[in-house]
Amino acid sequence: MKYHKPSFFDQFKCIGSACTDTCCAGWEIEVDETTAQGYLAEKGAFGDRLRREIGSEPGEYFFKLKNNRCPFLNKENLCDIFINLGEDRLCDICREHPRFYNWFGDYTEVGLGLCCEEAERLLFSNSKPLTFVEEVTQDEELVEEMWNDTEDVCPTADEEQDYSDEDEYTDASDLLDDESEECEQMLEERKAIFSILQNRKKNIGARLKRLLLQLPYADEMLLLTVPILEWDDPESIPKLDYNAKPSANTLKSSALFLIRFFGGMESLDETWPSMMKELEQNIDSLIDVDKAAEFIQFMKGENRLYEYEHIAVYLVYRYYPEILFDGQIEAKILFAAASICLLFLMDLQCFQKNTAYTQQDRIELVRRFSKEIEYCPENMERFEKCCTEQYEDLLNSIFNLCHLFADKHFASPHS
Repeated sequence: MKYHKPSFFDQFKCIGSACTDTCCAGWEIEVDETTAQGYLAEKGAFGDRLRREIGSEPGEYFFKLKNNRCPFLNKENLCDIFINLGEDRLCDICREHPRFYNWFGDYTEVGLGLCCEEAERLLFSNSKPLTFVEEVTQDEELVEEMWNDTEDVCPTADEEQDYSDEDEYTDASDLLDDESEECEQMLEERKAIFSILQNRKKNIGARLKRLLLQLPYADEMLLLTVPILEWDDPESIPKLDYNAKPSANTLKSSALFLIRFFGGMESLDETWPSMMKELEQNIDSLIDVDKAAEFIQFMKGENRLYEYEHIAVYLVYRYYPEILFDGQIEAKILFAAASICLLFLMDLQCFQKNTAYTQQDRIELVRRFSKEIEYCPENMERFEKCCTEQYEDLLNSIFNLCHLFADKHFASPHS
């Protein structure tokens, strides 16, 4: 079996109590049946505690949260199950989070979700273009063990931020042999997308525009009939001028469309809608190209412009393979581009308030976005619905906001 993973994947290790946003709080944590049965059969005082703190409904077990925290998360933000029973007794979700797995027969992709600050730290720790490595194993027992470990593992979020084993892990192990060509084509397409996103001769806005200009051919891409467009290809989407500079009013309406759309989604608490409301209130300052240029120059001086590239590449890595099942090519590209544009507005807001923007600010904002949007199936479904019902509005808004990354401010061989 082949395993494809980010080059930093094996460096990941939960930092436990040092984490500023523990994943053991704010989520309903489902316990897989095998582990739950072991907990319920545990003897002694700790076994009594396990039985008190595990709830159940037909077909599922879960920890009873206390003040929105796992009942086994102690005052030091350490896990009492780990302390008393050992790591091998953790339930699947607790052991595997924030890892995600996509299975394609004998080909498997793994990664780390951006809801985890340590995963983000690893992602942003290297300014070089993000790379992925492949390993091959013939150990069938290991493959079976990995599969068993991840069948029920998938932190997602709904209105109450619970877990579902149908959204985080994609089982493509039953792909027919004659579909393997489509899988290979998907991987080749994604490589081409990576090459566009990692072209550091262009600013990130220009790279995103290049992908948006590809979207008219999205339905045909998987059929091997249309190559990825070259940079100088004259083709473009009707009503979109690649080099046009949108007016202040156009930028404002585009930003408001994106902010209001994401601000109206399901949220963990009042923090997210409040953040979006603050963006809306300060919209004139956020779409000021000179103020955007000031922030860009700051990030350039910090040698951190690569962060946007890394985020976009990683979102494409994680979600583009899903086109094999849903065919939603446009949605995958638009999600990566929309995420970058919204995060840029959030970054500007933070910078203008603090006259600085630390990497910890980056981690906190990306983590918040990931938890609120990526890890909520309803929100991801809503985005895909928007790609269908409000396609032109969404596309034009993203395309216009890419202007905030104007070449004269942003381009650099080291960007």
